[in-house]
Amino acid sequence: MSEKIQLSEKIAAVDLNYRSLWDEMDEEQQKALKGELFILNRYISNVTNNNREIQEHFVLTVNEYYNRHWFELQKHPKLLWMLLCMCSYDSETVFYHEWISKSPKSTKKSNNKKINFLAELYPTMKMDEVQMLAELTSDIELKVLAEHYGFDKQEINKKLK
Repeated sequence: MSEKIQLSEKIAAVDLNYRSLWDEMDEEQQKALKGELFILNRYISNVTNNNREIQEHFVLTVNEYYNRHWFELQKHPKLLWMLLCMCSYDSETVFYHEWISKSPKSTKKSNNKKINFLAELYPTMKMDEVQMLAELTSDIELKVLAEHYGFDKQEINKKLK
């Protein structure tokens, strides 16, 4: 019986760009990893870090490299592992990755004016996506976005204050 590799060790292996881990695993470990690829996707794309560049790096690279053509690539778990490892930031630092929970679908209005404003700007976005965008967007960026969409300063203050 092979030794089980913990999920935290797999996440650290992704952060360290340890692509050869797949080849070093026995069949049972590979099968376990194959079953956790979607879970790893959810963890790797969300990093707890004060540096916005690092946060954006993980979201964008996971979406660009790993999520693209997910359904076609599911038959190739080694390739998916290597693509996930490509999402590493610097191949030297192990980050703390949190689970992105799937919040219940809610279409009712929020008390947060930022979320309501973004939901108004992007009516086709899902509420959890709007909430994530609201968390990632600063107040200054939101005002610039509102100006870009043609809102005047009085409307912006009314909607966002």
